[in-house]
Parts: sequence; C-alpha cells; structure tokens
Amino acid sequence: MVTKLKELVQAGTDEYRLAEQINPERIPVHIAVIMDGNGRWAKQRGLKREEGHKEGAVSARKITEYALRCGVKHLTLFAFSSENWKRPITEVNTLMNMLYQNLIEQKELLMENQIKFNIVGDVGRLPGKLRKQLNETIEVSREHSAMQLNLALNYGARLEIVTAVKRIVEDKIPARKIDEKLLEKYLFTAGMPDPDLLIRTSGEVRISNFLLYQIAYAELHFTSSMWPEFRLKQFLEAILDFQQRERRFGKV
Repeated sequence: MVTKLKELVQAGTDEYRLAEQINPERIPVHIAVIMDGNGRWAKQRGLKREEGHKEGAVSARKITEYALRCGVKHLTLFAFSSENWKRPITEVNTLMNMLYQNLIEQKELLMENQIKFNIVGDVGRLPGKLRKQLNETIEVSREHSAMQLNLALNYGARLEIVTAVKRIVEDKIPARKIDEKLLEKYLFTAGMPDPDLLIRTSGEVRISNFLLYQIAYAELHFTSSMWPEFRLKQFLEAILDFQQRERRFGKV
C-alpha cells in the first residue's frame, strides 16, 4: 500500500484493495488531468452549472492531496482553456471569481504541505485581481519542494506552440540551433518533466488541445466518472492502470 494513503483508506473498502495493489516504486512523476464534466454532473442532478464547478473545485483539492500522498512530484490540472472564453459571459465570470476565491482558501493547503504553485498558460487576459492573487500564490510557495501543482489557465497547446515560436523568432535564434531541447525552454511548461499519465474524466475520449507536445509518450486514461465525482477510488484506478502498461518509448 502507498504508505501515506493509509490514513485516508478504510480497511476492506474498494479503495483499500486498490491501494494494496499499487507499486510505490512506479508512481507517475507527473500526472496531468483534464477535469471535465462539471456542467453535465450538475445538469443530471437538476442543479445550476455553478454547483458543478463548486463541487469540481472540491475534487481538485482532494486529488491534489491524494497525489501528494502518493509521491507524485508534478500535478497539472486543466482549469480553463483558451477556448473557454466562448462560454456565456456569466459562466466565465463565475469561474474567474471561483478561481480567485479558491486561491485564497487553498493557500493553507500549499503552505502546510510544501506544495509549489505554478501557472501554465497565458495569464495576460485574466482579470487583474486574479492575476495579482496568482502571482502572490506563486511567490509565497516558490521555495516549496514536496510537489508542484500546475494550474493550466487560459491554456491551449496550439497557442503555446505558436507563442514559443514567436519568442524564438524574437530572440533571433538561427534555425541550426533550434532543436527539441531549445523549443521546450520556450514552452509554458519549461523546466518540468513531461507527463507520464494523462487522465480525462466524463467519458470523453479526446485531448482537447491540452499539452499536445508534452504528452507524446504519456499513458492515457479515460474514465466515465464526471470530475465532481472523481475521488480516491478513481484516482487509484488511474494509477493502477498506468502501472499495468509497458512503456517502451519506441524501443522493442
């Protein structure tokens, strides 16, 4: 059993049986998550979409804690895509306000558990007060080393690659010096290891413009569970699924 999960798991439960099967030596270093299904989860229960987003925020906190206890070093959560601006303005404003409030409320989690906070994406379009809170959270957690939590905000993989190319051109780097290592330095994820495992919830089986460059060799796990109901059982199932794969990276 993954040692630090013991206090979260009750003997005899499905979670306990799953935890016992997990090899602590093969925990993914970097897990990325497409948190999908908040709106549909709410609709199925006759609730407003806002309620789905609120419960989704609870899942995000819990999965952060589970990942930390399992020994994951990088957790990247897809919170708001560059395409999500197309949603109704009332929903966008609700999401921005929730992100702001959640940052304030979750600082304690970051501080107590030495979690480093980071943003992946183009924050320039985000509301000023949210940007300020993001920067403050990044700063106060800068020296933390237990795990890095990356929040993908106003993120799109195509936008990321185009932005990287523009910056390379602006820096006047000659073509002969451009290789994969150099390009990676210009991506939003510079300095991070590529994801080992990508999880998508809600039954959708697509990548949706998320970390397209970085997931070249990631293992993909799709679950029918909506994000607001994604908890320890589903998280352990995803890790166990990952551990049952044979990763060859192009080798025989």
